[in-house]
Amino acid sequence: MWERASLRAAMHIRGLWEEKGNSDTRLLDALILPDVFTLVGRSRAWSPPGRREHVIPRVVVVNECHRMLERGEADDVIAAFIRKHVRIVLISTEECERLDSRDQLGLRQTMPAGWSFGDDVFARLMTAGIEWDPIVPEASRDALVLQAG
Repeated sequence: MWERASLRAAMHIRGLWEEKGNSDTRLLDALILPDVFTLVGRSRAWSPPGRREHVIPRVVVVNECHRMLERGEADDVIAAFIRKHVRIVLISTEECERLDSRDQLGLRQTMPAGWSFGDDVFARLMTAGIEWDPIVPEASRDALVLQAG
């Protein structure tokens, strides 16, 4: 199922890129890539409502998918890239502010300076001092129910 969902995202990214020259970061969100596949952890400071934080901002991943398309990569290669790089950790609103705010880290749509694909996908959280624990896929559903609570 994860392979099929990521391939669907890759195909939609390709289709929009071929038609418009770009695509939409929402193609990497829960409608196309269900949280049961992407939700991997919960911050130790998290409490509802908190935030679903893509550990690598969606725009960073989509822009790399576009570069892959420019290089002629196949959809299955892009899908594997998506599976490796689209991860979500539940974080607190305070942690979100620390990550996003320009007067703090300003990492809303970027990765830390010097980071590149192949480096630690969790580098942004580490830079922000966000400590988190992994959650197993079955627990992902429970965590989302609590978040929606």
